[in-house]
Amino acid sequence: LKFCGSSPGDIVAMSDEPQGLSKNLVQPMESDSQVRFSVVGNELRKRWAFLCAAVQLFSMFVDAVLLTVIVPLSPQYKDRFGVSDAAIGLLFSSKAIVQVLTSPLTAKAVDRVGCRPVMLFAMLVLVVSTAVYAVSGDEFGIALAARAVQGIGSSGVLVGGQSAVTRLANGNEGSLLGIATLGAAAGVLLGPTVGGWLASPEIAGFGGVFWVLTVVIAVVAVMQVVFLYCVLPNEALMKLRNTGAGEEGERMGLRVVLRNRKVWLILLGVLAVNFNIAMLEPIIPVRAVHQFDIAASATGTLGLMWAAAPFGFVLFVAPAGILSDFVPKNLLMAFGPVVAAVGLILTAIASKASGGIPLFEIGLVLCGCGYAFVDAPSQAALTELLGEQGQSAGFAALDMTMQLGFIFGPLVGGSFGISQGGFWPLSITVAAALVVCSLSLLGARSAGGPKPPSIL
Repeated sequence: LKFCGSSPGDIVAMSDEPQGLSKNLVQPMESDSQVRFSVVGNELRKRWAFLCAAVQLFSMFVDAVLLTVIVPLSPQYKDRFGVSDAAIGLLFSSKAIVQVLTSPLTAKAVDRVGCRPVMLFAMLVLVVSTAVYAVSGDEFGIALAARAVQGIGSSGVLVGGQSAVTRLANGNEGSLLGIATLGAAAGVLLGPTVGGWLASPEIAGFGGVFWVLTVVIAVVAVMQVVFLYCVLPNEALMKLRNTGAGEEGERMGLRVVLRNRKVWLILLGVLAVNFNIAMLEPIIPVRAVHQFDIAASATGTLGLMWAAAPFGFVLFVAPAGILSDFVPKNLLMAFGPVVAAVGLILTAIASKASGGIPLFEIGLVLCGCGYAFVDAPSQAALTELLGEQGQSAGFAALDMTMQLGFIFGPLVGGSFGISQGGFWPLSITVAAALVVCSLSLLGARSAGGPKPPSIL
């Protein structure tokens, strides 16, 4: 008070209309936990953000396995269910359709009740829906319904989990999101491989695959409960609970987020690479059968061949996330579609007469690499561009865009790319679109420069 040149009486007199320094003096003092969090906040956030990213890695892993485990089974679906090619494409796309519809609601739930309930509800939905898929037998309607309901859980995994990671991050969002997304990459890699192997009649069979997945998802759900409700301290939970507003005002809704032109450019790049990967899902196993004389019943071999694309994703998604903390994110995102376009052309060229299986696999690896250089940097770019106020809505927009690619990719691929003469013109068209997206992403630089990661 002596330093401010005021007496206690002056402070009381000015309390009705605080001005200058006196305004700060009459503000409520921070609680003990807030002070403690501000003093050691950086260390706490680094430690718990890394652990949260690790837990999210496992959640995204099982979710991605569910997405891709049916890829090597696609040649068997038509005979098993007795349906058309279009119906099989709908089965592939149904999860993504529901995910598009539920992502905006998930973002609102994150802002209303916080990240933890959304994350746990998502895992519960995945456990139940996968068990229903396991008992579907040859009933296409039950399998379709279970696959669609999985989209609700997947929305919670991405929007709720990634929002939790970014809320705990401390200037190293790219690195942490890259680590978490590594789980999705590993799931995409192992899903077709392990799924094709487990689906063999001598191992687990068609239904046994999904019983194994049900148990694995349940284990991850228990691990998530332990971390979120038993391990995470109150200082870190403050960042995950709903506050009703960001640090600078009310949270942004999805409509507000989508008014930003840079957001649209980022989403365009994400849509392009997701469409490219999803388009190949129904094509690659069938093309491998036709071009390289692999038996349709050799699900393990077909799964291994497709695994080249997610292998490229696994190799590069974490490095791409780490680089996004140093290199302008739009440059990394512009690099991705070009690499994916080259990979797609190589995959289309490959045949017994030209390059064979090695060229075919190299092309798929490049497709996965291009996907990685868009996926991780785009999440970090949206987080930086929208700030705390728009994080959940930004992840909802990202999730919706990714799923649109997974909806239309299999439908277009199954309709135009499976025939012997249809894959080449389709590949040229998609590759040209990827290059256009790359040029567009050069104008999508997020606000602020790159930040060095504090965790690595």
